[in-house]
Amino acid sequence: MDIVKELKGGSLSRTLVVSDGARLLVRKLISRTHNREYGLVRWQSQIRKLQLLNRFLPHSSAFVERVGEHGDYLFYDIPYLDQAINCYQSLLLGESAALIAERIVELLRNMASISYGSVTGSIAVYICEEVLSPLLLASELIDTGRLQLLESEQVLFRDAVHNGISKARRLIDLYRDVSISESLTHGNLTLENILWSPLSKQLTIIDPYAETYCETIIGDVSQLYQSSLSGYEYITELFESVPFTIDEYPCKKIPDPLIRFSEHLARLLEKEEWYSRAHLQLFRASQFTRMFPFKLESRPRHGAAFMMHGINLISSISC
Repeated sequence: MDIVKELKGGSLSRTLVVSDGARLLVRKLISRTHNREYGLVRWQSQIRKLQLLNRFLPHSSAFVERVGEHGDYLFYDIPYLDQAINCYQSLLLGESAALIAERIVELLRNMASISYGSVTGSIAVYICEEVLSPLLLASELIDTGRLQLLESEQVLFRDAVHNGISKARRLIDLYRDVSISESLTHGNLTLENILWSPLSKQLTIIDPYAETYCETIIGDVSQLYQSSLSGYEYITELFESVPFTIDEYPCKKIPDPLIRFSEHLARLLEKEEWYSRAHLQLFRASQFTRMFPFKLESRPRHGAAFMMHGINLISSISC
């Protein structure tokens, strides 16, 4: 295989476009030795989730053609979609926010229809693992001086995290006996993980995530809001280029196409019987706490800033 170019990869992975001489493939590699818990284990579960999604949504999801090893790396190959652009870039390039929102809600509806039944307590488990655990990790790191922040930010972050821990524990108590309908999900349905074909106006989902603890489609919806209403991809790029403070999340700088998409999405979702605004706020907040362990590897201060945003979202939840 010849390497054609390298794409933006996920946490701890590399993503390449490769050629076998006849056609192009996308190859996702992961280290066999480095940070296996957040790398190899999740890479392997991603393969299984891709196979599951392709079984039920063959026209909307990528499929795994091959897996293999190359030195210290393992890899899997999926087809390369010529001309496809992820939905984040498509919106910024002027594609119809209303049309993309409509297509995505169709996809969500199809996944929600593949029901796993009702499960009691899974939201509480989710909060424990994806909200409380990252907050406890952040508390430990700041209390032991292992999280490098500006001196003016340390007390602010410590207080916010401690408040978040208290709120998370109350939410666990609130949801301990609550039942929720579970179904097929993507698990990491950000706008970057949905490819858009400008010609066919169709979607293809990539890079799913299997370890979600609570298989509710509202979790997928919250990741769309993570990308649009909270502008995660845009804010990440902004943090790379300008000075920032961890307590001032720059919501007002999020581009208008992303905001318009979130508005179209909200109007469409209100019509779906499985939609829950209350659950959405919780899951949206969790997206910014659960990423904290991944950010520690390369961008710990970014992780703190996104954690603060998550805590602010959690604080608006009544319990």
